[in-house]
Amino acid sequence: MSEHRLDRIEKNLDRIVEKVDSMAEVVTALARIEEKHVAVSQRLDHHDSRLNKHSSEIDDINKRVVTNTSKTGMNEWVIRLAISSIIGFVVYLARG
Repeated sequence: MSEHRLDRIEKNLDRIVEKVDSMAEVVTALARIEEKHVAVSQRLDHHDSRLNKHSSEIDDINKRVVTNTSKTGMNEWVIRLAISSIIGFVVYLARG
């Protein structure tokens, strides 16, 4: 009976050792997954900061475009006025 008991205890210990080994593999796999997660998270943070930088640059460009559009519109009217004044003056000289 004692041998039978020792065999059973030995089998139980072998099963426990196998389970501990499989748990060690699982823990190692989880550590790898966590490292990948951290790397992806850092990359995502980097892309977010670059996207925010580009977004603020686009906002600045839009402000400059609005300013340039209003200035260009004013310049266009001044040039039209000058051309029409010159044409009017030439017509006046031609009639007179």
